[in-house]
Amino acid sequence: MAISYEALFPDVLPQVMGCPDTLVENNIRSAAIEFCEKAEVYRTELDPITAVAEKYEYDFDAPSGTVVHRIEWMTYEGGDLEPLTSSLLEQRLPEWRDRTGKPTYYVQQSSEAFYIAPTPASNASLAIRVKAVLKPTHTSSACDNDVMNNYRDAIVNGALFRLLRMPNKDWTDLSAAGVYGSLFNEAIARASEIARGANTAVARKVKYGGIGGARSGARKTRRRDYGNNW
Repeated sequence: MAISYEALFPDVLPQVMGCPDTLVENNIRSAAIEFCEKAEVYRTELDPITAVAEKYEYDFDAPSGTVVHRIEWMTYEGGDLEPLTSSLLEQRLPEWRDRTGKPTYYVQQSSEAFYIAPTPASNASLAIRVKAVLKPTHTSSACDNDVMNNYRDAIVNGALFRLLRMPNKDWTDLSAAGVYGSLFNEAIARASEIARGANTAVARKVKYGGIGGARSGARKTRRRDYGNNW
């Protein structure tokens, strides 16, 4: 499930009177993307992928409106694959595209695709399993339910930081922007620490679809009542 960025409008609009709704939504989205990139709180195991004989490039099966920020682990028929860069793979396994066998390596080619090597020699149903850190796309209209609920105040603060620092606007307030920016960065550091700690307690092959240890019900921060984000 996902919560729309518009759901955060009541927390943002009163602080930036006169700001167009589309600009508010864009900055909430940008704050959510940055938060997911830096705090890595949006972690999930993707749907298994079927390997195809002599095919080495595959697309991630990420939820709609998201892309893969980073692979946490990948397995092939239950065996761990070793992460490599493209250049290191070329050194480790020359002409790997033309070699077939049971894959032992993977390369994250982009936020949407990855390579496995050697190239599978035969089809293997649902052989590839991936656990990944996700982030919203720049065209998304919503973000993961757990992220938006557990880190609502942080994302609001990130959006206000961006909006209030815009020059020569009716809502410009550089002093307040600095405060919101500090709160946003503090929330990223805290959430990242929690996410890393929660991840170490999860068995690698157990499906994990949420954000362990995240705090919910955080007190909302207002432009004239900055307070503590946690």
